[in-house]
Amino acid sequence: MRADDGDLVRKAQAGEECAFAALVERYRDMVYGLTYHYLGNFDDSRDAAQEAFVHSFLRLRDLRDPDRFAPWLRRTAMNVCADALRRRGARLLSLEHLEDMPDGIAFSVGAPTPSTDIVERLAAQMAVREALQRLSARTRLTVTLFYLGGYSHAEIARFLEIPVNTVRSRLQHAKRQLREEMQTMVNDTLNAGKPDPQFTRRVVEEALRRANEAYDANRKADTFRYVEEALAAIGQGEPGAEGRRLMMEALWKKGQATEVFRNAHEEAVALFEQAQAIAEELDDRKSQADKLVDLATAYSNLQQGRKAEECLRRALALYEALGDAGNHGRCLLMLGTSHLFAEESDEGKRSLEQALPLLEAGGQHQGVALCRAALDLLADIGAHGFPAGYTRWSLGGEVLKQQAGTVAYAWGFSHIVNDWTDSPDAQPLRVFQNIFAQIGHLRKFLDAGASEGDNWSGETNWSDSMRLQAAVTVKSRSERVEVPAGTFAHCLLIEQVTREAEGQEELLEEQRQRDRLEYCGARQTWYAPGVGLVQLRVQRADGANALLQLREFSIQSESQDYLPLAIGNAWAYGWANVPETYAAKDAYKVVARQGDMVFVSHYGYAYRISNAREKPQPASPGKGP
Repeated sequence: MRADDGDLVRKAQAGEECAFAALVERYRDMVYGLTYHYLGNFDDSRDAAQEAFVHSFLRLRDLRDPDRFAPWLRRTAMNVCADALRRRGARLLSLEHLEDMPDGIAFSVGAPTPSTDIVERLAAQMAVREALQRLSARTRLTVTLFYLGGYSHAEIARFLEIPVNTVRSRLQHAKRQLREEMQTMVNDTLNAGKPDPQFTRRVVEEALRRANEAYDANRKADTFRYVEEALAAIGQGEPGAEGRRLMMEALWKKGQATEVFRNAHEEAVALFEQAQAIAEELDDRKSQADKLVDLATAYSNLQQGRKAEECLRRALALYEALGDAGNHGRCLLMLGTSHLFAEESDEGKRSLEQALPLLEAGGQHQGVALCRAALDLLADIGAHGFPAGYTRWSLGGEVLKQQAGTVAYAWGFSHIVNDWTDSPDAQPLRVFQNIFAQIGHLRKFLDAGASEGDNWSGETNWSDSMRLQAAVTVKSRSERVEVPAGTFAHCLLIEQVTREAEGQEELLEEQRQRDRLEYCGARQTWYAPGVGLVQLRVQRADGANALLQLREFSIQSESQDYLPLAIGNAWAYGWANVPETYAAKDAYKVVARQGDMVFVSHYGYAYRISNAREKPQPASPGKGP
């Protein structure tokens, strides 16, 4: 029994995989007929039809009356056509005026390389268009839908929101007006250009493209929504290698989103394993390696180190055979950091030293930043026996975007290891983990051209579960700051305040408390011209606070920027309010640039000491206790 539109829409809105794909198949030809009616060009009409479906499933949750899906879809397609006509330079058309478009619109015809078949086909197309042009605009659209898709009078009436008798009268009028011999040509010509079976594939590819955009922008709900729509459409497509490849990519993206946004590691493993199995089935070595790397990360998060290392070794061999230096280096970097987690510092250092030149050769700038951070950490504190005795240590590869006097936190990747079981008195160290993660809740954290009192604000998707509101304000441009690295005048003071957005009663109290502690509160930053960030105060919503101050810095070339980001610039920070029984350091260094993007290595550590000059000593070289 054929499901009603309303039932399919409600199922699609609830996340049922195949429901929207069924709607695409049901209305594919009808939407194409409408777009052809207005655009008059097969290629443009197919593109517009695809875009109409993409728009419709992106906004499906906004449809309040699911039973009116057909007219809602028609208006969506008409808006797409209006946009296309504007791009062509046609007169500005509104939705209301589009259906009343006057007769005589000039349809464009492409100019392929001439051949007898093509010339005959173009001649037929022109003859059909000329015949259709003699009809009124409303009658022409009705005829196009009838001949192109074979839709019933009732289906056309529902789509156009007109009575069934009106459909019949328009068709009867058209048959009388068109010569009898033209009717067959109209039918054949329109059907020759209708969407082919690959139409659903193109919808899937567009959904995956938008899922990738949403994932990169940390838009969690949109990522899952687009991926589910892609999976639904794949289920309705033709079987074969291309369908399997699309399924592989959709499962992989869903696994990445599940791993990063939901921390559901077991579910992510299952999705990655399905994607990996398809890659092996297709004998696609590059895809196999890519999926194995993500599978290794998921296993690592499940504390299954042996399985993680096995996946990395397999991926490494595949990348090496493919001559992919950058990803070969990335596998070695992951192996190196995993050895550090396992307190196998010597093995970790060897893998990291092998990884660095491969990452540089492959242009993997963020990997270079993370690898340099790890090697610099080991050089600073000594590789033998690390991390035995360290209360906290961290590695990061941060990416900033510098543009027109502003600096924004683009993204970052950090390994952070904390063990506070014997450290109840080190509260400031608990509060703080990474400068840019603290001050980048709105991405843009510095605007050199802003005046005192200027501000920017908005909702931030920093938390996986809680919606947050953040506001950044320029408090002063004339601060004087004294820190261990020196005394600095004319400093810029910027404050970021983050709070919980209203209307989130559905949050579990445990989630609410966790995210409040991690994100809510105030962050104040002081920047000295030509030096950079010299002081950061973090004040959490629960009253805990930390004060980070600049201790050492190295600037490679003279600059008056509030955050000079030339390659080689480096800063080292310490805490002003930790007990003397602790030593701690956070270090940052610019290691690469690419256009507006700046890649910064970051490492940090803290340890408990018996006297202020003594670092933890290993029991013996090699693996720590």
